[in-house]
Amino acid sequence: MSTDDLSIHAVGASVDDGALSLAELARIAGGIQAALDRIAIAMGGRTVRPGPRSAELVGAVQLAITGLRSGSVTLDLARTGQATIEGDRILDDALDALGDGVRRISTNTPVMPDHFTMPLVNGLRDLAGGIAPGKLKRIDLVRSGKVLFSIDERFRRAVREFAQDVTTEPATVVGRLHMGDFSPASLRCRIDTYAGSILCDFDDELKNAVLGGMDDMVMASGMAQLQPDGSTIRTLHLTKLETLPSATPKTLEQLAREQGIGPVHSLDELSGEPIPPDEFEAFLAALGRSREG
Repeated sequence: MSTDDLSIHAVGASVDDGALSLAELARIAGGIQAALDRIAIAMGGRTVRPGPRSAELVGAVQLAITGLRSGSVTLDLARTGQATIEGDRILDDALDALGDGVRRISTNTPVMPDHFTMPLVNGLRDLAGGIAPGKLKRIDLVRSGKVLFSIDERFRRAVREFAQDVTTEPATVVGRLHMGDFSPASLRCRIDTYAGSILCDFDDELKNAVLGGMDDMVMASGMAQLQPDGSTIRTLHLTKLETLPSATPKTLEQLAREQGIGPVHSLDELSGEPIPPDEFEAFLAALGRSREG
């Protein structure tokens, strides 16, 4: 199938006037390009015969923006790489595989789609992060007037559940909340625990809680994606965040006054009450028995 008339459509309240921020434009285009790159590399291992190098595969799926139309913001695209490699139409096959995988995830199919990997799934999850009420409603990839797939609210929910089912388990961590990124597409933060730093992401409904807990001790719960060792958290998708009460810093003078402690003027103040002779002798006897034992 030809890749002529390939385009990306961004639909939603944030683009109703035909405008889209440069950062969001780059994020959408970059996310789709990265997904095609990963699909192409994964497809390179589909046969036992030696295939093209990864660089050649990635080069075959590179796209360029040839036009920008308003309305729902539309990016017109064109292929920049070679059409075929060793008889395979890499870009066409990658588009078909990507579209099929997105549709399968949207319908809550519990099996990893063909040629999909967890980095690809996580990349699509990030791409769907900009979908939010009153903002971006849908991202369509269109070829010759036909929608190949849509990144929408249904996919956003499904891909998060899919990633959790495949690689995650519930976890709760306690640490200090740092480095919040509150852009609509990112919504990330970092929690520093005694065992190390954990990167977290969260949905829009937790934005105020994360902002309010910045630089404080927090208890965070959610679905954790683990490192290969199975014990270290790589990322945590937050579902609950609670700010913990922290001790108020006090000076040494304040602590001394509260505990009734003052300066020592004489060693006699440290002597304490005298020990009766019989108690002292009993103590020495007990000490001697312990050494003999």
